[in-house]
Amino acid sequence: MWAVFSVYLIFDYICENDGTSQREICAYTLLPRQTVNNVINALISQGLLRLEGSRHDKRVKRIHLTDAGERYRQQVVTPVREAELQAMAALEPNERRAMIIYVDKFMNALERRIDGIES
Repeated sequence: MWAVFSVYLIFDYICENDGTSQREICAYTLLPRQTVNNVINALISQGLLRLEGSRHDKRVKRIHLTDAGERYRQQVVTPVREAELQAMAALEPNERRAMIIYVDKFMNALERRIDGIES
């Protein structure tokens, strides 16, 4: 389950941030570098992503969707994102506000714990 969620989270981030780097994905997702690297390599081998050297720093590889990746985005990511929006719309405004507050609190606590692991 976590592996599928990690793949979705990483792929979704790339869809919204074309030309991102693995470092940026790690910072956003809070996933370990090795996990991000493994997912990126798997998606490249499936023909969904391609790497391109950065114009500013050749050591940094920028991640882009391929044409197949864009089709996958339309078939999988877009419907999931639409389902998320519909689920959120089913909540009352006060429920949405409460959820956002608690998720934010949880993410801040999780980030502190993860930072503690990496220290």
